[in-house]
Amino acid sequence: MFSNELDRVRFPLVSRTRGIFLGSIILVAATAGLVSARTLSFTLAAALVAFVASAWWRGHLDRAIPRFGPVSRHAAVFLAYALASTMWAFSAATSFPSVAVACAVGLGAVVLIQLLADETRPNLLHMGEGLWIGFLVGLGYLLFEVVSGQAIKIAIYNALGLGPGDLPHPEYYGWEGKTLIFVAREDLTRNMAPAVFLLWPAILAMVGTLARPWGAVVGAITLPLTAALIFLCNHETSKLAIVVGLVAFICAVWSARWTGRLVAVVWVLACLAVLPVALALHRLDVHEASWLQKSARHRIVIWNTTAEHVLQSPWFGTGARTTYEVGPLMEQNGTMDMSGEFPRSLSVHSHSVYLQTWLELGLVGASLLTLLGLAILQAIRALPPTVQFFAYATFASAAAMAASSYGMWQTWFVSVFGFSIIAFGLGTALNARRECVVAAPSRDRQSVGVPQSAISD
Repeated sequence: MFSNELDRVRFPLVSRTRGIFLGSIILVAATAGLVSARTLSFTLAAALVAFVASAWWRGHLDRAIPRFGPVSRHAAVFLAYALASTMWAFSAATSFPSVAVACAVGLGAVVLIQLLADETRPNLLHMGEGLWIGFLVGLGYLLFEVVSGQAIKIAIYNALGLGPGDLPHPEYYGWEGKTLIFVAREDLTRNMAPAVFLLWPAILAMVGTLARPWGAVVGAITLPLTAALIFLCNHETSKLAIVVGLVAFICAVWSARWTGRLVAVVWVLACLAVLPVALALHRLDVHEASWLQKSARHRIVIWNTTAEHVLQSPWFGTGARTTYEVGPLMEQNGTMDMSGEFPRSLSVHSHSVYLQTWLELGLVGASLLTLLGLAILQAIRALPPTVQFFAYATFASAAAMAASSYGMWQTWFVSVFGFSIIAFGLGTALNARRECVVAAPSRDRQSVGVPQSAISD
């Protein structure tokens, strides 16, 4: 990687080795995340170790000590309450580790953003290039897989000698004897989450690293390619999320102030009004509407069942990760209602982070989540105007994905959130002081990133 802003005379390779090394790790993490979302659980940890080790090598380990701002304090309170709720959860032994992982991801994100804010412009450029190049490589892989019927995956699985019964979700695979010949597109649905979450940070990194107007041009090409990929796959929530993010971006370009206010109102409603909405949708028989997809109608049944369980413990909830335990137990005991088209049972997760928060953490948890989102939106207003466009798009996409997809304690899903926050912090640092290019290698220890007040949260 070599940025257009740098030359080998003023910035010799030896002065940028750290940036190239860390940028390469980010590149691998971004690529691997799109190839398989589960890898982010490991690459995120590897990135944290590499950044902390780099700070230690430079004698700057003290800068990795977490410093909490408004957003990180709200996140800490929310996660601390979730951690405390494991004491009254169905199984503390399984709930505590899941919440502890989420706490570790949050803490790691705070540390990494601090270290990014302390980096020099040359090193940030290499890291930013790593982010958007990795995103494009992963995007290219996914597009090829969709067009080719997942030829790469089929070839790899056959080369490994895998056979029927060796892979999860056997309904996704078609076999001729022990040879895999078909993989359904549903097998790619999990990959859509990193594509949606990293889209706007990657474009922000393009704008921050490429010479004008090439950053905007490459970003303008990347957006429709990502949208095409997502709309070719069978994951409706991702389609909704990318559309919502694009609408938020366009609205923010028109008026960032009013977009911030609108997003704040929608956020409060999503967190606090989800309970009555879930009950109302079922009572209005929306789950029987022929114009809705089967998966959407099933979700309405799941949401209604979850909401009814919320009413049994509305204040403090049933404890973190309860749905992962109670749902399967209801199926095993045969206590769920099978009278309708869809079984009336708690799923392994509620297919809605907002509703799952109500069930497991109650009104207290829902209120803390509301305040966390509002704190993030307040921090966005402190960012440079152009960066705000991408911030609102990222926030809106993530909020839409959380509304109707995966469970809030799934390690890979938490890691996607964490990595997207770090990626956006990198993009912010690149654009906050784009014109500030380090004058000489001797300034390698000087922080030229985004102001700490804006990025530490």
